[in-house]
Amino acid sequence: MKSRKNNGREVKMPPAKTITILILLLSATTCRADLVFDTGYNIFDDSYPYYSEVAVINDAHLDVLGGAMWKLELTNYATANIYNGDMDLLFTNENSIVNIHNGTIDCFGAYDNSLVNLYAYDVVFHPVDDYEESWIEGKYYSNNNSFALGVWHKDHFAHVNIVPEPTSFLLFALGVLFFRKRY
Repeated sequence: MKSRKNNGREVKMPPAKTITILILLLSATTCRADLVFDTGYNIFDDSYPYYSEVAVINDAHLDVLGGAMWKLELTNYATANIYNGDMDLLFTNENSIVNIHNGTIDCFGAYDNSLVNLYAYDVVFHPVDDYEESWIEGKYYSNNNSFALGVWHKDHFAHVNIVPEPTSFLLFALGVLFFRKRY
């Protein structure tokens, strides 16, 4: 062990390896702001405090009923239903599915065969070549609130499905059956 003088006293210093191991252990601990749902059916609502990053992984299911988060990330066949809440970023990866019924989302990115189902009407896509400049606007079915949803890149529009209103879809199906019986 090395030593050094401090106020006239000799203080023994721990070896560099010990300090390095302590630093690695401290940096490996998880931050309180991270929240991971890795299995089963889960709910995120106003009872949670603000979290900076929330992850849904490994075929887990999450219903977002309220609350606020900086980033929601889905990966590895995860599913999320967003009914309410505020988030800055939404990222989907590796065959994940997000169903957006309501809520405030500033920007989303969709990668690797993931899917974003948007339950809305009067939807208009605004693709722009620059990053973080593209966006989608429309109104949610659930409450007729207008929304503007930023899109990380214009290539991510290919991952968005606009889900028709159930009543319109039912009327369309009945119309098809009616015409099929006539002919």
